[in-house]
Amino acid sequence: MKYVTALLASLLLVAPVSAREQLLAPGLYRSAAGESVYVGVEHELPDARVNESFDARTQRLYSTFPQPLRLVAAVHEDRRVVRASQGRLGVSLWYADDRPHPAIILIHGNDPETREMGFLIPFFAASGLDVITYDQRGTGESAGSWNLNGPVQRAYDVEAIFDAFARDPRIDPAHVGVWGFSNGGWTAPIVAAHRPLAFMILKSAPAESLEANIMYEVEQRMHEYHFHGASVDDALAAWRVLIASIDGRASWRSAKEAYDASEKQPWFEAAFLPPHLTFPLPLPTVAALRRAVIYDPLPTLRTVRTPTLALFGALDRNVDVRHAAPTFASAFARAGMTDFTERVYPNAGHSLEVSRTGFNGDAEPPERFVPGYPSIMTDWLRERGDSTQPLAALAAVLGRAN
Repeated sequence: MKYVTALLASLLLVAPVSAREQLLAPGLYRSAAGESVYVGVEHELPDARVNESFDARTQRLYSTFPQPLRLVAAVHEDRRVVRASQGRLGVSLWYADDRPHPAIILIHGNDPETREMGFLIPFFAASGLDVITYDQRGTGESAGSWNLNGPVQRAYDVEAIFDAFARDPRIDPAHVGVWGFSNGGWTAPIVAAHRPLAFMILKSAPAESLEANIMYEVEQRMHEYHFHGASVDDALAAWRVLIASIDGRASWRSAKEAYDASEKQPWFEAAFLPPHLTFPLPLPTVAALRRAVIYDPLPTLRTVRTPTLALFGALDRNVDVRHAAPTFASAFARAGMTDFTERVYPNAGHSLEVSRTGFNGDAEPPERFVPGYPSIMTDWLRERGDSTQPLAALAAVLGRAN
């Protein structure tokens, strides 16, 4: 939902870039107890850069690891700029050595996140994959604003990155795939439909339209704040009119009437409706909102034949898993995909952390990922070693990794 509210609120992201703190460099480390710890750097504006450390034994994430760590395998970074149709993109290739490796492009969710995407970078690199990340638009060295675009425009960026690295000597061009989280789950299948990806990994990805997803998130947020029944119905009705007016299917007058009535209700803030809107909305805002809230992934999903792993938390309050899980399966089957794996974790929310309810801030202490994540991703790639599988060569390479 925040991709909508951010647009309506300001259409601008202004945040200071903090100085580079003294942080542990990305890599695979060993703890004092001899356990494997993957340490990366995470940077989401306006927050400062922090370490993100994943303890493979306990499944826990730390910003400051509680024991001394010893670097076992460093991850190197090659920073560059890629020219794309919407302007420059700051991009990095992360690699363990100069030999050609399969590669994975990490696709952002709906956040002002830079190319520093935490522990996943060393986790994949230590498993035999080079990792390609980029500054979300409006962060780091990337031009533009992340909240001015929707899935289609974001796919243009990833496709430009795919093309830019096609001849890099450190990458095996036949084995490049993508990982997409949340909102990136709309983007990744578009890229799979347009480029010869070797694989696709989706984490908490929606399979319904942006509008339907907004309705789901609003309803879940209302329940979190203890609003039910008619209050939820009225909030959803207000959103439907607002989106219809953005899409040209309803008048601005009807949108204003619904919004003015909603603004007086005790549930207004809980419904994610941004304050102080004036109608009609400015034309540049409307154009940006159409890109951000009008998209149906189903036609694209029915064309994708890329081997895919899809991971969900059954308690997800941002994505309707009861809809997404079967929709991906049926759409990919219709496309003729023969290699699709789906896993729904029963006690997990959107981030795949163990949770009581799936609502924000309700992770079950201590905060930790569900058993099997993230190792399921590299295990899935390695298991495709059967010679009849399109990922057989990639599996052989990953099988030799540490």
